[in-house]
Amino acid sequence: MIYHIIRSWNEKNNTYFKINEIMYCILTLAFAFYYPFFITHFGNAHPGIFYPSASADFILLGNLFIVGMIFLMLIWALSAKIRTIKNPRLLETRNNYEVFKERFLEEYSKRNKLKRKCFHTIPFGVVGTVVIIYFLFSPLLGTRWFDYARFTIVVLGVDFAFTFILGDLIRLLDFSYMPPIPAKLFQKAMTDAELDTFTSTSVMVFGFGPFLFFDFSIFLIVLLIAAVADACASMSGLLAKNKHHFPPNTDKTIEGYIGGVVFTFLCTIFGVFFASMFGLSVWSIEVILLVAIVLSITFFIIDLITSKVKIQDNYLNPLICGAVLLITLTLLGVPLF
Repeated sequence: MIYHIIRSWNEKNNTYFKINEIMYCILTLAFAFYYPFFITHFGNAHPGIFYPSASADFILLGNLFIVGMIFLMLIWALSAKIRTIKNPRLLETRNNYEVFKERFLEEYSKRNKLKRKCFHTIPFGVVGTVVIIYFLFSPLLGTRWFDYARFTIVVLGVDFAFTFILGDLIRLLDFSYMPPIPAKLFQKAMTDAELDTFTSTSVMVFGFGPFLFFDFSIFLIVLLIAAVADACASMSGLLAKNKHHFPPNTDKTIEGYIGGVVFTFLCTIFGVFFASMFGLSVWSIEVILLVAIVLSITFFIIDLITSKVKIQDNYLNPLICGAVLLITLTLLGVPLF
């Protein structure tokens, strides 16, 4: 990622463009530092399933699924490169990034934007499913079910993020390594502004990842705001028949702001309710409503700022909303862990 930034530095005249790419690198690098703490924190002196300790299980699972996924993707990329070497004409068609960009721009429309926003809802679908599955097996796992669920969420999130990171690097550095299926995935998941830079999908995952160390309601609220509320805000603006842009000459709309505020409020309440279903939250109604109001205002301010300052809200939303949430809960005397 750093190599791409340095190589293309002079090609990018937009300062915000460079800031976003640097932030992507920082958040990805930060994961390497706090990932080992996930293992020790979730291990929590539990007995393991495969080994004597849960921490040893997590090391095994991390190596199998994270390293294994990266290895499989590299093999897949090499197979695409071999096909290109055997058939050099592919460099003029399928494996030519300039051709890919031309086709992408020809087919790009509001429908693409809506499809991309649908991808944003995947993280909660995965997290919710994992929690439900492990909860059903809690009679067998005992009190360790939740820590195993959290580590599974980490592994799946990292696999998801690394899939896009490796795909981005192949796409930007040498498109001849790009297999056809990932190319179609990027065609659906990208925006026109991301053709010459990293997609923001991976950075969204690393944006809300660190909040897994805290009370599960905190993590879930941050995830829902970053993934679901943001997507719903964009769709509210895109689907509005009579759009009222604000500030003028920007793509932000009053309809989108309203959608963002409403869905942030609802996502906050739903996040706490979902966690309470599994005995993972004991917040009072007063705390929930106050937090929902504070976060709705925070989301609106971020949305308003990014209408002019073109810094990616996919990492601003989880980081800033998460920080505001922690401060608010601390002031209210609510335990963070």
